[in-house]
This record gives sequence, C-alpha cells and structure tokens, in this order.
Amino acid sequence: MRASELPRLRRDTWNWLPAFVEVAGAGSVVAAARRLSLTPAAVSRTLGLLEAAVGEPLFNRVGRRLVLNSSGAALRDAVRAAIGEVDSGLGRVAGEAMSGPFRVSSLGVLTEYFVVPALIEIKRAHPELIPEHQNLRAIEANELLIRGELEVAFYYEAVAAEGLVIERLGDTPMSVYCGRGHPLFSRRRVARADVLAHPFSVPRIGDVGRVMDGWPAELTRRVGMRITLLRSNLDVCRSGTLLAVLPDVAAERCAAAHELRRLPFDPLPAIEVFAARGTGGRRDRAALVIDRVRARLMARLRSRKS
Repeated sequence: MRASELPRLRRDTWNWLPAFVEVAGAGSVVAAARRLSLTPAAVSRTLGLLEAAVGEPLFNRVGRRLVLNSSGAALRDAVRAAIGEVDSGLGRVAGEAMSGPFRVSSLGVLTEYFVVPALIEIKRAHPELIPEHQNLRAIEANELLIRGELEVAFYYEAVAAEGLVIERLGDTPMSVYCGRGHPLFSRRRVARADVLAHPFSVPRIGDVGRVMDGWPAELTRRVGMRITLLRSNLDVCRSGTLLAVLPDVAAERCAAAHELRRLPFDPLPAIEVFAARGTGGRRDRAALVIDRVRARLMARLRSRKS
C-alpha cells in the first residue's frame, strides 16, 4: 500500500474499528455484538468490510472462536494505543485527567491494607476522581485490562498477557499462625515437626497453579479446610481449630492482642505483589496508584525490619 492511500484507508475504516476491538477481546461476534448493542449480523458485516479494506484477513477461525492472526494483533495493538492517546488528550484538554471513573482491581490482603488506603489518599487529593474497585483474580483482571474496562490491577501472580505491562512492586511477608486454644498456642518450644503434625486451613489455588498463601510446593502439609477469603481464613485460625499461613500485616493486630501466635517456621517465602496495566489508557492515573501501593509496600517492609 502506498503512503498516499493511508488517509483514504483511515477515513474508510475509522467507524469499523470499535467493533474490531470488541471482537478481538471477546473472540466472538455474538459476545461483541452484545457489548455493542448491535446484531451479530451487523458486527460480522463490519468485520468483513474492515478485512476487505485492509486487503487481508485479521482473524483465524478456530472452531467457534475468532483468534487474531499476526496482522490482526498488530492492528489491535495500534488501535488500543491510539484510543489511549485520545483518552489522555481529551482528559488534558478538558482538565479532567484526574476526574471521572477510575477502575482498579485487587484481591486478598492487597485490597484492605494497600490498595484501598492508596485510593483514599488519591481521592483526597483529587476529589473529582471516582475510584471503582473490584475484587478480581489475575486472569479475570487481565481480561478486563485487555478490553480497556479496567485501568490497573494488583495481584500475587505474574500472569502474562499480550498487550499488558506487568511489574513487580515488592512482597508481603507470610508466617504460620495458630489461635488461642490450639495445642501449639501455649507450648513453650515449637519445632518444625510440631507444625507439620497439625492440619492447616488453606486458601484456594491461584491462576498459575500455586496455592495462594505461598506454601512451598515441595513441602507436604495436612489440609483440614479450604477457604477462599483471607478474612475467613483469619477467623478459622483465630478459632484455634487449624493452623494457617497468613500475611503478617493482616495477623499482627490479633497477635498483639494474644489471639494469634506466630510460630517459628523457616523457610517460608514472602508473597510477591504485581501491578498490571494496559499499554493505552490514562497512564498517569495508573502510575499514580501503582506508585502509592509500592510506597506502602516499601514502608511496611521497612517497619518490619526496624
């Protein structure tokens, strides 16, 4: 294609690109049509016009799914970047870079102790900003980030996805705890073998196949219960019924009140914390909350060492 033909191609294809991006994210004409409030026939016709205009197919048909080929992936990335730049430009022109909805996700201890406090700080500094928080696993969050329905996500696993920027922010230390009434709570000396002799309350398996409390895969432990939420796992541990691996930041108040006892057990790795964002969108907003969460993680680590 000659450079002189690009303005015409851009003019012809401009109105077809939103449907293309939706299909690329959903992998289905029907799902994209539902999101766009259009008929599947209209979306399918739009894709046909776009592919005819660029002169080559953009998807491979795999069963019932539409999977981007290399040309389609290149166009999708370019469109996302363009949308992000347009959004940023409109925000700057209107003076609204720090106003309106700001969609963020996290899970577990990150939400209560790091992300929500960071959002509160940002809200105080930017009253017109409206944070919208969701509790999402890594794969769920990545899907929304790719579709542009989420601006930044925080989670414990580096679940890579094309078109996302994922960075490690730090970690949160973990320890084995027991509650008052557990046989190990009042024992003067507790050895490693003593800990392994008792069953644990265990969180769910993460998106990369590793248990969410970071327990070493090569070390066998007895499982007495499986719990999804950190708060519930904390309550089970406090009851004295089962041991649990808990984030120190979540357990420290109960430990100070002598409701929990931290048991000696090494090595137990800290849980890594990651932030993910799309390559488009308002990067200044994503960077702001990422920096605030990182600062809180670092402050927590410094206080633990002091």
